[in-house]
Amino acid sequence: MCAILYMLPWVDVTEKTVYFVERFPAFVWTEYFSEPFEHWYNIHEYAPLFIFFATYLGIVRNKKIPHVARYHVMMGVMLDIVAMILIVTEENLPTGVLWTPWSDLFYALMFWFIFLLVIYCLFFCFLGWYCEIPLISEGVYLQIEQAEQLGQ
Repeated sequence: MCAILYMLPWVDVTEKTVYFVERFPAFVWTEYFSEPFEHWYNIHEYAPLFIFFATYLGIVRNKKIPHVARYHVMMGVMLDIVAMILIVTEENLPTGVLWTPWSDLFYALMFWFIFLLVIYCLFFCFLGWYCEIPLISEGVYLQIEQAEQLGQ
């Protein structure tokens, strides 16, 4: 169940990296992972916000769920925040940069960055281990610790 939330950043990124996938058709298969989740993620404009609060209040703050499961759920949310930062950066690029080869490079880097992070985290999630990513893991530990303190 924890691995499902790693699809949130992947859904966000696949919407923006369509040009990269069209340019390199060998990576079309990567879009098939996000298709089942796109419907639920885009069903309403507030669906991402609802998903965030449902996972945070229902899973991360629930001490009955093992810590490693709560860690991976929060890691999926944090990776989604990282993906959103990349998307907001892309949307606010000047038009002079947006239609140049630099934008293709940005889309490729965004695709590979999130793709490799999701694969890395899924690997450790399926093993039941903690995956350590500098800065992001620290934020996840802090969020879980705060959630535990608020739940007391």
